[in-house]
Amino acid sequence: MAECDFSPYPTDGRLYCNATYDGVQCWNHTLAGTTAFGACPENHPSSKVFDNPSGYSYRKCEINGIWWNNSNSGIHEFAKSNYLPCISQEVHNIEEDIHDMNVERIKLVMYIYMSGYTVSILLLIVALAIFGLFKQLHCSRVTIHSNLFISYILSGSMWIVFYTEMSLSNFDIESRPTWCYVLHAFTQYTTLCNYAWMLSEGIFLHFCLVHVFSEKRKLLITCCVVGWVLPIFFTAVYCVVRLIDGEKEKHGCWLEIQWSFWILLVPIILSLLLNLIFLINILRIILSKIRSYNQRDSNQFRKTVRAILILVPLLGLQYILMPLNNDSFIYKIIVAVVTSYQGAVIAVLFCFLNGKVINLIKRKIRTKQWSTVSQRLPQRSSLRSSSRKSNSSKKDEYELTENKGSRAAFLPL
Repeated sequence: MAECDFSPYPTDGRLYCNATYDGVQCWNHTLAGTTAFGACPENHPSSKVFDNPSGYSYRKCEINGIWWNNSNSGIHEFAKSNYLPCISQEVHNIEEDIHDMNVERIKLVMYIYMSGYTVSILLLIVALAIFGLFKQLHCSRVTIHSNLFISYILSGSMWIVFYTEMSLSNFDIESRPTWCYVLHAFTQYTTLCNYAWMLSEGIFLHFCLVHVFSEKRKLLITCCVVGWVLPIFFTAVYCVVRLIDGEKEKHGCWLEIQWSFWILLVPIILSLLLNLIFLINILRIILSKIRSYNQRDSNQFRKTVRAILILVPLLGLQYILMPLNNDSFIYKIIVAVVTSYQGAVIAVLFCFLNGKVINLIKRKIRTKQWSTVSQRLPQRSSLRSSSRKSNSSKKDEYELTENKGSRAAFLPL
């Protein structure tokens, strides 16, 4: 404003837009309902782009005496000035092509997120149904897995709903609805719950391995408190801080990243670091046990390494390799795939590829097949089929017992 020599506000009784400096040039008082025209800036970092010799800039004053911009909520005066006529058609076309390319890239990343979350949710629902169908799977470890699956389903569903609503809703800061903030808060809560249940998985696996005869019920209650109750505290503090800090961005719903996001990021980072410590200690204990038994079999070491690698996505440790922010398009693609499809990977590794689950499904199929065959056979052969069915069931139970006994204590089930 110090660079401008504005005349006093007109005293003719009519309404004018206030004189202002937009960071490039000065704009004097302008009558409401008219347009003020100016020259193209010459001493500006973008002056090389303003290459149209016959170009001009303009600024509209609305009938209510307020400078016009795209949404009437601009936070900077420069957003209310239009310098597009200063740009030649060739440069303008190049900028439009760049803008269109960026829009297509954003859409591609969003499609990956949507598809990944959808696939993950479907697979996780099927996995939960399998866990609930077989009573043989009902134990503390599967309960922890089930809660983790539920957190993935809630988190993925909320992000799909939130971003769908944000893309379909067109409202500015003055007309922001309350439900938008409630949806934002619940989305952040489910995300925290997801990371908290990853931490609960690490806590459960670590203490079960370190303290073999520990009280599983108390450990399960602790994991439930960490997974569902603790995120409520951090989410509540985050929402209160944002309410006190107020809305400062162009659009509402707390979409702008501010310092208050660290209230959510700090517990997430701590949970990943704790899981890393748990994984390192688990690996140390297993290797020490292998050495104590003088087992130098290379297959045993390969199985141990494979088990540890399987635990990496379960504990969410792949996020440690990802920085908090990066503008690279390839990086955004990788993050979208890893983040959205993680639930699907967990469901496949810890349910569909689990040996005990596969044997139980095979046993269920055999039971139904024997039941169908026995109904079709004559009455005299029913006793024989029943005997075979019983023997088959005993054989399956023996296989399950053998399969369970051959697994290490820290494996999925």
